[in-house]
Amino acid sequence: KKRWARLWATSPRYTHLNNIDPKMLNGSYVNLASTLPRRHASMLIWLRTKHSLLNDHMHRIAKSDTPDCPHCPGSYENASHYLLTCPQYARERFILSQKLRRKATMIPHMLTDTKAVPLLLTFVNSTGRFRATFGDV
Repeated sequence: KKRWARLWATSPRYTHLNNIDPKMLNGSYVNLASTLPRRHASMLIWLRTKHSLLNDHMHRIAKSDTPDCPHCPGSYENASHYLLTCPQYARERFILSQKLRRKATMIPHMLTDTKAVPLLLTFVNSTGRFRATFGDV
């Protein structure tokens, strides 16, 4: 376990994922995912790792012509933009913020808290952004 922790700390993904869930090596994600259907757990992994159908990632793997948000030219469509700032999803974000209050602006909280995750998944479903792949989340 200590060897894995040392190897993980040298990974290029360590900084980003450690900012989201510093307790990940202690099983926090496994515990959270064990309470969710598989497609919900997959959605969380996508949003946590930046490997999603959002244009920022799709452009990086040459599946999109641009990393920009389809609704906000000039703004990269990444998890932060999608969850926090894209005006296309303002109504859905308002509903989420009514339930999460200030924590609706904290991506780590939304991706790790057992009470916030179902609300986040409701947000994702109501935006329809991943419907082509996941159906109704």
